[in-house]
Amino acid sequence: VNDGFLTTESPSVLDASDAYTVDYTTTSGKHSRWTAVNWPRNYPDMRSNDRKALTYTTPPLETEVEVTGHPVAHVWLTTDAPDLDAFIYLEEVDSSGKSAYITEGILRASHRKLSRPPYNNLGLPFHSHYQSDLEPIPAGQPVELVFSLLPTSYRFAKGSGIRLTVAFSDADNFETPVTDPAPKLRVLREKNHPSFVQLPVVQSR
Repeated sequence: VNDGFLTTESPSVLDASDAYTVDYTTTSGKHSRWTAVNWPRNYPDMRSNDRKALTYTTPPLETEVEVTGHPVAHVWLTTDAPDLDAFIYLEEVDSSGKSAYITEGILRASHRKLSRPPYNNLGLPFHSHYQSDLEPIPAGQPVELVFSLLPTSYRFAKGSGIRLTVAFSDADNFETPVTDPAPKLRVLREKNHPSFVQLPVVQSR
């Protein structure tokens, strides 16, 4: 429903975005990594969640693609809401259309300020989460959320697609504050505000 293309090319247009209204029913399921202490994680076919979110998918891969490490998301958006919870899911879409969870990253927008880490964090984005560093979203102005996804090592099969799903709630795992009416936003994908995810791709030998 909200499916866009995922490419390796940088955007060249000066005005491009995807409009979205937050759907508070989006979820990665009741048996996610957050509950894996009690039982093995068991993610559902993510298609039902994808339909309620924004998705960006590659064409079927011509060769296997190995992703090993921390993907890093750069999400530009505008909204009149003072805060949002952003969820990025990396998924594999097989030839039947089934979408499988690989990993995810999460950031509350008001915690977006980047700080210098007090330890070696492998060069990944670091957020202090200190009260003094919190900043509301300025209404109608572009802001960039930069955050890493959990590390993974996964080989995407030839013929499958790589999908990035952008959502703003995970109903079964997070207590995102609910507002009524639900916030509207735009994810930007333009030359001056290019949303993208850096994937740590391992070259074939």
